[in-house]
Amino acid sequence: MFLKNHWYIAGFREEITEKPLRRLILGEPVVFFRTKDGRAVAFEDRCIHRQVPLSMGSICEDGTLACLYHGIRYDTDGKVTFIPEQTRIPRGAKVRTYKVVEKGYWLWIFGGAPEDANEADIPAYRWFERPGWTAKRRRLHVNCNYKLIVDNLLNMAHLPYVHPRTIGSEGVVKDAVVKITQSDTGVRLARKMYDIEPPPTYKKAGGFEGNVNRWQTIDWMAPSSFEFHTGVVETGHEPPPPEYDVPKINARILDRHAMHSIAPESEKSSNYYVAFSYDPEEYTEELADFLIKQMIDTFEEDVVLLEAQQDNMDLCNNPDELDIVSDGAGLQAMKMLRAMEAAAAGA
Repeated sequence: MFLKNHWYIAGFREEITEKPLRRLILGEPVVFFRTKDGRAVAFEDRCIHRQVPLSMGSICEDGTLACLYHGIRYDTDGKVTFIPEQTRIPRGAKVRTYKVVEKGYWLWIFGGAPEDANEADIPAYRWFERPGWTAKRRRLHVNCNYKLIVDNLLNMAHLPYVHPRTIGSEGVVKDAVVKITQSDTGVRLARKMYDIEPPPTYKKAGGFEGNVNRWQTIDWMAPSSFEFHTGVVETGHEPPPPEYDVPKINARILDRHAMHSIAPESEKSSNYYVAFSYDPEEYTEELADFLIKQMIDTFEEDVVLLEAQQDNMDLCNNPDELDIVSDGAGLQAMKMLRAMEAAAAGA
């Protein structure tokens, strides 16, 4: 079951042009395009005549979207305005439209009825809205249910085993100080690790040679968005509290602000957006490029695992599973999602 009365990333803002773009979101085909005045529009990607994808069509001089098959045209409200060989337009000849908002680097789409959309509910990425800051961004396609990605991002115990070449090290699961807190809108997983070996990514990016103190603060915003604040600092210095900027200290430190957001595509596929936000006065372009590449390398390792997990779950017909201590945050998230699904089903 998809949670439709929520906001999801449909794509990067620059992807939406006057050339129609098709995306599968929440099990539904959607076509996106820009009007002549630059406004982003989205409606269901099907012609009501014979179901041909409207994304195969083109934008006319009058701003309507014409179906490739027989030339039927739709205005930006999804209403049919022209049918060849007839002058009468049947009443109610239109396709479903979606509410879309451009915020930050992304185009957001509301999966429910447009009149129910509240822009204030769009996940806020505070580190990506800072004056003077910039970001590196990517999209990955993953053949798995979005919940598997949510669960993966809320359990850091897999790092030493799946990511030993990037962000994993033995210290991640050794004597970590873990705190899990739940709010009305999500779950926070905060982890601190003291006097541990830095993983390869931090060694290369920050030049760390000895042990470090490390932190991971992960905020999950239901149903499928995350804000990460992670980093390492020389031993002898306390990791910063998650609510504040990293203080200026006389020590080697490397902190990272990242976002993750998953747009469910189907029951077994997802579009996975990742980004890294930084101050160009503190990070060179070379370092920023290295860090986003490490992020992608890391999550491509996850993709291989997650797709294999989905395949096995399909074959094994959902057998009993063993929960372990490190599943705590993920279990809380899944409980919240089940409650949200139950509420939506009863609405």
